[in-house]
Amino acid sequence: MSKQIRQKRSDTLVKTIEKKYDIDLGYRSDAKLYTVLKEAGVPSLSKLLKIAQKKSR
Repeated sequence: MSKQIRQKRSDTLVKTIEKKYDIDLGYRSDAKLYTVLKEAGVPSLSKLLKIAQKKSR
């Protein structure tokens, strides 16, 4: 992942994040970041991206 991870608003849509970081998070594209972080039990987008990256290998 070559792009710098910047702080995102909690109401950012999953599809926006997936497009920006070219990754499939495995959630509905209309889900909000806050909901995904809560369901995944992770505190931040960077941790979520690391988990998703490991799963895609």
